[in-house]
Amino acid sequence: MSAAQTLYNAQCSNNDHKAQITNYCACIDCLRPLCPECIQEHYQFHMQAKTPAAIQSILNTRTNCERKIAKAIEQLKKEYEQYDIQYFFNPDEILNQEISRMNEAKQQMIEIIQLFFKQIENLLETKVKENLLKVKNIGGIFQRIQTVIEQLEILRNSLLTSSDPFLHFHKACRLDVKSLLDRYKSDLKKSIKSKELDPINVHIDEHKLFNLKNELSKIVIIQTTDHEEAADNISVLSKNKDQSINYSVQGLYAQQTNNPQSGPPHFQQKPNKQQMSNLGDNDEPQYGAISNQDFQISKSNYFVGQHKFLHFIINKANLMKICNLETKQWMTFEIDYEVPEFHRSIVAPNGDIYISGGLIDYKDNRKESIVRRYTLDGKMQQIGQLSFPRSSHSMVYCNQAIYILCGYQEHRKMSYSLEKYNFNTQKMELCAPCKTPANSPACCVFNDRYIYKFGGYDQNGWNLLIIERYDTFENKWEHIDPEISKQESSKFQTIYQCSACVQINKNNIYVFGGYDNDDKGVSFSFLLKIDDRHTIHQVNTKPLLYPEGFWNNQVIIHDQKLFVLQNIEIDSNQIDEINRSLLCFDGQGWNELQYQIAN
Repeated sequence: MSAAQTLYNAQCSNNDHKAQITNYCACIDCLRPLCPECIQEHYQFHMQAKTPAAIQSILNTRTNCERKIAKAIEQLKKEYEQYDIQYFFNPDEILNQEISRMNEAKQQMIEIIQLFFKQIENLLETKVKENLLKVKNIGGIFQRIQTVIEQLEILRNSLLTSSDPFLHFHKACRLDVKSLLDRYKSDLKKSIKSKELDPINVHIDEHKLFNLKNELSKIVIIQTTDHEEAADNISVLSKNKDQSINYSVQGLYAQQTNNPQSGPPHFQQKPNKQQMSNLGDNDEPQYGAISNQDFQISKSNYFVGQHKFLHFIINKANLMKICNLETKQWMTFEIDYEVPEFHRSIVAPNGDIYISGGLIDYKDNRKESIVRRYTLDGKMQQIGQLSFPRSSHSMVYCNQAIYILCGYQEHRKMSYSLEKYNFNTQKMELCAPCKTPANSPACCVFNDRYIYKFGGYDQNGWNLLIIERYDTFENKWEHIDPEISKQESSKFQTIYQCSACVQINKNNIYVFGGYDNDDKGVSFSFLLKIDDRHTIHQVNTKPLLYPEGFWNNQVIIHDQKLFVLQNIEIDSNQIDEINRSLLCFDGQGWNELQYQIAN
């Protein structure tokens, strides 16, 4: 009997069930074969243990394991192939390649210098011609002076050669030299001043010319790559670092994020007032028995059509997973597009899925520029093109438009840009750029007008303690400087990358989860209250069940509950790419839902 046949014909170890093995729990703490009668009991076991179940059919388990192994082989090969081995074994090739790049830079500099001096030459020529035109207008004065000089020369010659010099003595004696000179000097000065003649000379700063060498050394730098760090950035299941950029050891926000008790330096602290203790602080988040009106979910349902679901797309596998909120089932769809890593996708209220961006070439750092729409009838359509292709960005739906913002552009440049796909015109449009670029910020809509942007991380990989909002009516951004009480500030940590956020009622946005600077998941949460001012409150009153971030951070409101797909950590600093944990928040506490897998 073959191994495959043994697998399918094996009997349940529980003799009372007397059934064949049909399923398998791939949870790292279980790894158990299950018969149909075991499944419900096993779900209950995971719910009591507060751990996610990963129950699938034998066939699906084998398929997923094979895909995981194939993925590891593929990524390891890619890592091996793109590792800069040529630096060690083919010096001629790297010399030719890098010298060619430097020559390109040199040629660009030469073109810039030539253009500069050409502009200076044109300016000099223009000024000289302007003075020439002005001089022509005062030529009459010079002509009169020349005539007087000629007459004086004749008088002088006559005085020296004439046999009768008395007449010439008379003229010479009556000559008032001073008055003659003053008159013509005065005429010349008045004329030149009225014409505003400019003295022309070219000044060359020898000191700055000498220092040009130092400036060139800042433009072209020979540096080495830390291969150990580079390898970490392209880990097969690394948490969230988009390797479109190299991360340095220190960042702008290192000091403040390493000392969470210090509180956000740019958040205003309210005057110290007596505050009521928060009764919910010590509640078990799973039960949350004590009501808190600040967390009441009063916003209307997100979906307007028949489709109500959450989704995520498996990187580079042509597969999309749908979590149906009506049937309470997980479904897998094959799609006609191999979605790149670090892409983003969002579902619109009518159930259409929009996909944008991603890293499509590690070596050249090329980003996906096409924006696509996928409908559940299987149609994939290209609907637009990004002006700034990007990865690790954010997407938000607001008023018949999909907004695409921030992330990394090509050439390792962080993006300020905001673009939107307008449902009415069916065209892409550029909007006002944000004030601070960020990678993987959390974004949500407030009152169908504003887009709030929370945190993300900077070019050094450090969390950004920044809140901004975009006015979709006025097309402008503003920085938000919220107030926070001294009591709340003592509990506040920071705003984490890959967190999630959503407006839950008239005045509050709920922000939760994410990753810290070491890529460790957090369960931290807070509310941002918005009325005539902005206030951070309810700090960590309702944390998540599990400390983790969100690659798919769109939060759906359905039946006065929040639904979101949280990443699952399967090993230290590694994420399960083919599964997500379905979390639900009912206004009192968080719970994990176990939906069946559809056949």
